Amino acid sequence: MSTVDRVQMELMGELLRGELAPGSRLGQDEVADRIGVSKIPVREALQRLAALGLLRFETNRGAFVPHLTVADAVENFALRRAIEPSLLERAVDRLSLVDLAEAEQALADDTGTAETNWRFHRALYRAADWRRGLAMVEILHAAVAPYVVLYTDDLGGSGDSDDEHERLLDACRRRDTETALELLHIHLSRAERTLVDHLGSEAVG
Repeated sequence: MSTVDRVQMELMGELLRGELAPGSRLGQDEVADRIGVSKIPVREALQRLAALGLLRFETNRGAFVPHLTVADAVENFALRRAIEPSLLERAVDRLSLVDLAEAEQALADDTGTAETNWRFHRALYRAADWRRGLAMVEILHAAVAPYVVLYTDDLGGSGDSDDEHERLLDACRRRDTETALELLHIHLSRAERTLVDHLGSEAVG
């Protein structure tokens, strides 16, 4: 793994864990000191993340975590609905005991971060053996992480989300692909509706 790859992975992890709040600035010097590398790989990693839509650059100000918007929420969830069902459908009959145990462990993690949400979904999708698809979904989960935090922590969505995860895992254990896909659709659509309604009302206000 190159230094640039390592910096990119570190920053994606911070996004998934909710450690980089929307609107926060990522200074090259600060990131380089924190990770223990020079500024050159940091600059390239920030540019890569900006190209993926996870960061944005402002002239003479540097890289920032994007603010939450209705448009981004709609795009992120539309892309998740376009890709994740294909991964899940392909994976259900191939899930191993290790995959199911990892998903269960993610649900048992009481930290409630967007990272645990990603660990749960990754465990269910990995058996699809579509590496590019899984990599694309990881990017989407990094992009949607602050929305997940808003939904679960501030908008009261944690109860519904936990219940949907449990039911989805149960369907996967039973190899019930049809029910699993239906539950995934409900899971994504409910979160999107709640977030869009909230962000839209904030914009109007």
